[in-house]
Parts: sequence; C-alpha cells; structure tokens
Amino acid sequence: MNKWIGSGRLTENPVIRYNGDKVSFVTFTVMCKRNRKIREGDQPVDFIDCICFGNIARLARDYLYKDKKVEVIGPLQSGHYTKDGKKVYTKTVLVEELQFAETKAEEKERQGNQSQEPPEPAPPGYGFMDIPDGIDQELPFR
Repeated sequence: MNKWIGSGRLTENPVIRYNGDKVSFVTFTVMCKRNRKIREGDQPVDFIDCICFGNIARLARDYLYKDKKVEVIGPLQSGHYTKDGKKVYTKTVLVEELQFAETKAEEKERQGNQSQEPPEPAPPGYGFMDIPDGIDQELPFR
C-alpha cells in the first residue's frame, strides 16, 4: 500500500502548472514538523512537494496560500531529472484528499500575531489561464 498522510503549513502560495498534454495542475510544498526534537528548541522539518489535479486543484488554487495549515493524503511518487549534469531525485505526494487543519478563529489569531491578511479567494468564474508556448521546458518531469 502506498499512502502518505501528513499535515503542515504551505511554504509558498500554490502555483498553477501545465504538463506536456497541456493539462493544468496545482503544486505546493508543505513544511511538516517531525515528532522528535534534535536539540533544545530545535525541531527537524521535512518539505513535502504536493501535486493536485481536478477539483482538488481548484480548491488549492482558490483557498490555499502561504502559511495555511493543511492535511494532505495521497500516494508518494518518486522520480528524477537531470539538472546541470547532476541527477536530482524527487519525492512528491499526488494529493487525493486535502483538508484545512485549523479553524477560522485559530487562523485569525495567528494572522493577528503575524499582521498578515490572507489573499481573497478567486472571483467566481475565474478559470485557468491559457497555456504559454514553451512551458514544457520548465517542467522537471515529462
């Protein structure tokens, strides 16, 4: 069985990307804290790359933003690509389930402490943009 379950905060705003078949998808990275501490006050973290398709991609595009806490469930996929002559290995979660992991009150309290306002959700009818030519060259996989 291949199922990864984790929770954490987004490191950046989600990004809309396109594959060679011009199918759109949304990517983001989640910072997950490990259960153990290495030193007093230090806690190791992992950065998990995530990919969403379909309705989950729309949800991620419209409602997720940097520092939003989420729970992600899906299979873990490994891969690799070559950059500057070196092989780079990747681990990515193909998101099957996505849930918000904090209440509105917790989110507002945290934002009040950080003095940041979340971006507004996309307006109704907001769709995916046209696919630019040459986007295939920017993807780390094919």
